[in-house]
Amino acid sequence: MLLLLGATLATSFLDSLNPSAIAQQLLLQAMVERKGHIRFFIAGVGLANLAMGLAVYYGVALWAARLLQAVAVSHPLPLSAAALCAGLACLAAGGRMILRARRPQRAGAGGEEASPKPLGDRIGPVPLFLMGVAFCAVELPSAFPYFTFLAMLSGHPLAFLQALLLLAVYNFVYILPLILLYLSYHRLRGTGAIQRLEQMLGRVSAYLIPAVVVCLGAALAGWGAALL
Repeated sequence: MLLLLGATLATSFLDSLNPSAIAQQLLLQAMVERKGHIRFFIAGVGLANLAMGLAVYYGVALWAARLLQAVAVSHPLPLSAAALCAGLACLAAGGRMILRARRPQRAGAGGEEASPKPLGDRIGPVPLFLMGVAFCAVELPSAFPYFTFLAMLSGHPLAFLQALLLLAVYNFVYILPLILLYLSYHRLRGTGAIQRLEQMLGRVSAYLIPAVVVCLGAALAGWGAALL
């Protein structure tokens, strides 16, 4: 157990050095109106990573992949239709967000056009949690330290609580940089540098997140069309 704990700490530390996760949280943290809601994004990343680790360790992920492959072979039409519908819905949602970001609001009392409401003001705890889950799912195929750790763990017969404890330690170290980033950001909030960063990232996010949604929709629609 001491050797497994050491391996857990070493691999989780390597896995935590993830610049894409830090960049995404920094963008969201600058966007959202209530900064404390970023905790839901961190929780989504950590819980999804923990659940996927348990699924891989106990073979549930392999069973789910085989089931999806069997469904794709035996029932390609419903699966492709669902992927196409999801892709078109994402395309429509992304296009709507882009149009809303470009469309000025009604003129104010002084006759000047009001700027559109920032996208971050409309992001609540549930969307942030789902973003964390989605980010974790997208990043999982490239999480080589995590799969190395799971392969090492699978070579030792462990009780459920032992495996859960090691995976929980791994995921705590994995999200520790995100927690430290949240605490540091909260401490520096209100300074001139943070205010300028929020203004810049707020303008970028008005188009970046809709573009990501559009790309996701295009990928889903293309996958659904390929299944036909």
